[in-house]
Amino acid sequence: YRADFPSGLQKDAVFVDMGPTFYQIAEDILEKQIQLVISSLKEAIDSADGFENTHQSQQYEAAKFSVEQVIFILEKVHIMWEPYMPASTYKRSMRITLDYVFSRITKDMLLLDDMAAEETLQLQRLIHLMLENLSSLFESFIAKVDGKDKVLNHMLWAQLDEMLPSLRKFRKLADLFDMPLKSITEAWESGELIHCGFTSNE
Repeated sequence: YRADFPSGLQKDAVFVDMGPTFYQIAEDILEKQIQLVISSLKEAIDSADGFENTHQSQQYEAAKFSVEQVIFILEKVHIMWEPYMPASTYKRSMRITLDYVFSRITKDMLLLDDMAAEETLQLQRLIHLMLENLSSLFESFIAKVDGKDKVLNHMLWAQLDEMLPSLRKFRKLADLFDMPLKSITEAWESGELIHCGFTSNE
């Protein structure tokens, strides 16, 4: 029915009924991109060998390199995605990607047992390393959500925790690594750890 349009519009006409098809194509491409990124992140995290024995220098350096690779991939993705994606798409895509990272690393660390005191401090150090180096990404995430520049503070960490429950659990895990058993028990009984996503087995 293009011929029914005025001659001046025939070359520029867009058929609205094709919109859903193009939208689905775009969604499929985005899904493939996200899965490719997650595959790269999985490979980087796998190289940490479960974050075991980080009290040993060689194992700690391997785990640290793994974390640095994860940071590099996330920053690269942030640089590629942020300028070109609509705010809602960027937010959704980064949420999926970051959720994988925080959930996976938290899971690996929680599977460890019989940790030496030095090991818990090294694991805590690795978590802090990641959080500190992703601060610019977090700020851009908040900026995309609120539409204005932000500087990370307590209120904004709380906002990020609400958007990314896996981040809340990841951050709390760092605190648990140097908490005495009594404090951990009190945090569990008060419901604080449940709020952060921890189970009784964990």
